[in-house]
Amino acid sequence: MNERSPLEFSDRLEYVANKLGAEPWITVYEFTKREHEEVSYYCSLARPEVLDRCLANTSWDLLIGHGMPGFSFYGDGRREYYRFGDDDGIEPFVISRDFHGLKPSYLELSEEFRHFHNLYEDRKKGVFIALDDNGDDVEVVRVAPKKIQVRAKYIKEYLAARGMVMLLFFEFDRWSSKTLDELGLEKQNVDQQETNYRYIRWVNMLSGISDPARRTMARMTGKKIVEGSGNPLPSWIRDRDSREYEQFIIDVDEEGNNVYFTCDEEQLANHFGKNPEAPHFLTPVFFSKAVMAKYYNDPAKYRVEDSHLYCGGYWGLRLDNNHRDYVVVYLGDLGRLSQKEQLYWKSFNVVPDGNVSDVAFRRGILGEWAAADEPALAFKASYERFRDSWHNHFGWDLFKPLRTEDEHNWATLHVPASENQKEFDDQVMSLSKVLVERLNERELAKHITVEPNDKGITKFQKYLDEVEFPERQELITFLRNLNGLRSGPAHVRGGKDYQRAATHFNLEEKGLSSACSDLLVQATALIDKLRSFMVPESEQ
Repeated sequence: MNERSPLEFSDRLEYVANKLGAEPWITVYEFTKREHEEVSYYCSLARPEVLDRCLANTSWDLLIGHGMPGFSFYGDGRREYYRFGDDDGIEPFVISRDFHGLKPSYLELSEEFRHFHNLYEDRKKGVFIALDDNGDDVEVVRVAPKKIQVRAKYIKEYLAARGMVMLLFFEFDRWSSKTLDELGLEKQNVDQQETNYRYIRWVNMLSGISDPARRTMARMTGKKIVEGSGNPLPSWIRDRDSREYEQFIIDVDEEGNNVYFTCDEEQLANHFGKNPEAPHFLTPVFFSKAVMAKYYNDPAKYRVEDSHLYCGGYWGLRLDNNHRDYVVVYLGDLGRLSQKEQLYWKSFNVVPDGNVSDVAFRRGILGEWAAADEPALAFKASYERFRDSWHNHFGWDLFKPLRTEDEHNWATLHVPASENQKEFDDQVMSLSKVLVERLNERELAKHITVEPNDKGITKFQKYLDEVEFPERQELITFLRNLNGLRSGPAHVRGGKDYQRAATHFNLEEKGLSSACSDLLVQATALIDKLRSFMVPESEQ
């Protein structure tokens, strides 16, 4: 690029004509200074009927800081309130808030736009976020001190819904230390207007400029129209109406090939005679247990409960997680997930193997009450019953509530789906936290004689001796070895405490997943026995 080209804006002409406002991210505010250039962008919203007036000149139709509420007063005492300062069909989209040096100034995005898309502001990251139909984060706005960009899709949907357009204002200043003669240039003053943009571009030597680096100045200033999308409905409504449905394995044919069918409820049979030749809504679909890893790994977003999975309050899925070997979901329930989530589940889909668990069948088909029997779910149910019964009877907690920063240990407690050492260690840590670390030592100490070196499990052992709990040796041995397993990742798995615990729980022979399952079963049995012994049956 020669020295003339920048001053003639050869790189900006095609950009303004074809790309500005058509990019995935639209810059709605920017003030950038470079070595030989200053770039400015701003914007406003406009009613379509004022566009002819707006394109009649290249001046910005809304100046930064303008567009705030105001009044018009008349000689007869009347007054009119204007939401944006006047009634000329122009309103701000980015608002510069200034407090005359008494408070820090900042930029603010149209409140109506933020509410329209229900945007969440993450100020630490400088972004506004929308949730897609799957509950996943979508960055919609990126905010920096001197630049704001908005995802075009969301601007265009907003414009379409309101029946308005956006005016993108731009101003590019460039300069050179050389004269026009030295650059081989003549003065230029070009006024270019098309149906959707207008700009003035000029080059000249200005008198009174003392800076020798700016002997020759060039400016390109104007505006461009950005129209709304063709559909006035936002995408979250359109996506819901045009949802696509995945097919899942529901059977195998005579030759052993997988048989697939859609999870679209409208194409499934039900108990009322709908689609009688099609598979039933309640056709069980099987998945490997690894499908749950995504949800256990993000407890801030997902919640796994007995027979249910929740994404906050955004969506939920009924499932059979009491099955010994698989996670099972009814075909019709899969159709209530977003397609993105369906695709995730489809990647773990396996050939049907039997039917739903006995717990799921009794609850869902027979309408009976049935306790969870999957080890982690059963332990959680028993643990919560124990804490409630104990507190109601004694007036204090044997196991104190988890600290806020440790609550994820409870939410993610599960039987590992594979022989993953880290996952096993995490589950041992979680189980140890709720059974050992949260022992209420202060209350226990009130009922026993405490020696200087007595700690949690020892105090608990003395308490159990005091109340003569029959299985106290079994319970204390379990807790000490559980704590020994916990020492593995924290120190060295070759340590004697860890090795003693590994031998006690027979990790090598059982494998990590099966051993974790047995740990939960043993823990459940022991706290059930303690509850039965300590709490009258009428209070259990």
